[in-house]
Amino acid sequence: MASAVLRSPDGRVRPIWRFLIAAVLALLCWISVGLLLRPDLNSSLAVIAFAIVVSVNVSIFFALSLTLDRTTRPMAYIGFSTDVPVARLIALGFAFGAAMVSLAVLAIAIGGTVSFRWRMDGAMLQAAAVQMAVFPIAALHEELMFRGYPFQRLMESIGAWPAVIILSLLFAVPHLYNPNSTIFAAFNTAAVGSLLGAAYLLSRSLWLPWGIHWGWNFVLAIGYGLSVSGFDTAGPVDGLAVGPEWLTGGAYGIEGGASGSIAIVVGFGVLLWLVRRPGLIGAPAPAPATYVIASSLPSSSSSSSPSESSSPFPSSE
Repeated sequence: MASAVLRSPDGRVRPIWRFLIAAVLALLCWISVGLLLRPDLNSSLAVIAFAIVVSVNVSIFFALSLTLDRTTRPMAYIGFSTDVPVARLIALGFAFGAAMVSLAVLAIAIGGTVSFRWRMDGAMLQAAAVQMAVFPIAALHEELMFRGYPFQRLMESIGAWPAVIILSLLFAVPHLYNPNSTIFAAFNTAAVGSLLGAAYLLSRSLWLPWGIHWGWNFVLAIGYGLSVSGFDTAGPVDGLAVGPEWLTGGAYGIEGGASGSIAIVVGFGVLLWLVRRPGLIGAPAPAPATYVIASSLPSSSSSSSPSESSSPFPSSE
């Protein structure tokens, strides 16, 4: 009985336990590095902190993929497949995130006012250089945590969209502790998490959601000089959004207002549009079960769950 609870028919540890093990280890790493270094988003220490967390979590997920999952290509299994057009997915994702932010800023400009001021001095340029290093690594950290190995194992256990919903809600929880956070901000954050989860399902890799996440944060902070999830960022552009708080998000930024909601809804529409144009992003990466050592499975017909073997989006290939 105990063995049946712990192990799947193929002999591996059940995916729900693999999810819990990975989630706990990743969370402990995140908390430990945060308590040890206490990084500020505008300091070079933040680059070091995020780099450490990413490196440790990749190592943890790599080791779990080799041991508990019995995979032949752990990095591809985690979500870093090279069987897809990597550079194209990252670039498309970055442009996608930048466009969503720009749409949110446009919504504020229509319903209120937006102004920008250049701050071209040495200190601001140095801060911008730090942020240019921080944002891609920070985005990769969150994608690994919430769309990487733990999400994929939860998806293997309960299905794609239930896993998207659960991890999106969990994605919103840490943001509740950000400065000036609100319930509206948490709702938008969960919605963004769902969009990023859908982007993973569309490409079956982390490249596209990472690009979206990176583009959103980078352009919001560096391009428009506005708050990112409640955090003010020093840089060469000082942006100011004025208007109803329900629209602008107030001190939290666009993620806490209707401007962000509009961008997210349109973003989902763009994802559905991309589903019907597979040539833009290429074929999705092979299903995770493809990388599992065949000898660990009882038969080829049971080598993957429905959520692993095919994309949950309508077929357009």
